[in-house]
Amino acid sequence: MDHGKWKEQAACKGYDVELFFDKYEEEQALRPAMDALCQSCPVMRDCFANGVSLKEYGVWGGVFLENGKVSREFGRHRTKADWATVWKSLTTDG
Repeated sequence: MDHGKWKEQAACKGYDVELFFDKYEEEQALRPAMDALCQSCPVMRDCFANGVSLKEYGVWGGVFLENGKVSREFGRHRTKADWATVWKSLTTDG
């Protein structure tokens, strides 16, 4: 997908961006809802790839990143089954 065009198709388009940064960190009860939104997003893979490649911070493709790396601290609320679903979505077609 063209650089940046994926953002136009993002499920989070129009949402308060702080939901994916400070609010995600501060409000643990919010995390599952944000995770579910990302999991349903048609451009989840593009988002995650951009977050990793640009060494971003915050939620990218349903994964909280710190300097482009998966944050253990902000991923602890997920079970192994949750992570399996996320990684399958990020690494396989369909």
